[in-house]
Amino acid sequence: MKALVLQENLNKGLSLVGRLVTSKAQLPVLNNILIATDNGRLKLSATNLETGINYWLGAKIEKEGAISVPAKTLAEFISLLPPEKVQLEVKGNNLSIASGFYSANLVGLPASEFPVVPSLKEEKTFSFLSEELLKGISQTIFAASQDEGRPVLTGVLFQLKGEVLVLVATDGYRLSFRKMKAGKNLKEIKEFQKGLIIPARVLAELEKIIGISQQKGEIGLAISSSSNQIIFVTPEAEIVSRLIEGSFPEFEKIIPEKWTTRVVLEKESFLRAVRTASIFARESANIVKFKIQDSKFKITANAPQVGDNLIELEIKQEGEENSIAFNSRFILDFLNSTEADEVSFEITTSLNPGVFRPIGDPSYFHIIMPVRVQE
Repeated sequence: MKALVLQENLNKGLSLVGRLVTSKAQLPVLNNILIATDNGRLKLSATNLETGINYWLGAKIEKEGAISVPAKTLAEFISLLPPEKVQLEVKGNNLSIASGFYSANLVGLPASEFPVVPSLKEEKTFSFLSEELLKGISQTIFAASQDEGRPVLTGVLFQLKGEVLVLVATDGYRLSFRKMKAGKNLKEIKEFQKGLIIPARVLAELEKIIGISQQKGEIGLAISSSSNQIIFVTPEAEIVSRLIEGSFPEFEKIIPEKWTTRVVLEKESFLRAVRTASIFARESANIVKFKIQDSKFKITANAPQVGDNLIELEIKQEGEENSIAFNSRFILDFLNSTEADEVSFEITTSLNPGVFRPIGDPSYFHIIMPVRVQE
């Protein structure tokens, strides 16, 4: 293999692909990135055997070939090169790199030893508008669990509900729900009728790629029922992942159907207030208390070894006076996920879930379980 590529393009590709390379791989080859020529472009591939990525970048190909080399060493070296053309050449089991006054030789492994990362071989079965998918991902993945003990909670549910596609994620303490328009093709895909659970970490990588490449237009998607895999396709990359098997919790049952107290708050003021209270809540399990009374919204937090605070906000109130406590981190995650100027907050009692909604966006809401506290 012999190819010429721009340093900034190669550096961007390696930074994206390298995110899937694990530092504690059981197989040495999984510490590597595969570099290969592919139809006049350079292809970078990485996998952890559960998730894989193929990333293409423009290059001048002088000779076809492929090799896998240590991802960390390659990425660090390329990142420090000047923004010039970089020549890559395979010499035996070594990758020779040259750019200006810089040169290096990396010991690699034959491409034949690198696990195959599946690529799309058929027409994509469905496509999403990238901006809509990006918003759906960003408003749900933060609510997915990090605990591998319950695998279904580490993913995001994609399920067709009538004329819309819903995205749902929950870790058992909070739940994010987002509706998206369902395209014509989607209604014909049986897997979406039942529901697909896609690993949240895979969606996070897709979000990263869409953001860095500033991808507009559509994101393709293909499903392989036989191998229980899903492939997301952008013009520059393909992300391949196994779907999570199992039954997602019946989330509809925990969505409150009514409220006794509803308030509307200016988002930035609410965000600043919770951030301030969280300073005092750090030493007390991140607990912040809300009290709604006389169109005032009181936010308090205290820790015996730190002190306490009180913040009052002006609100639009409907219904009864009420009080409740939450984990401040969960509140901040929701507020950072919406661009709305105002948000509403609905509760029934101090022991029932609270529902947060961005004003003007009926397609999104977030549910948080309260924390039981001593008065």
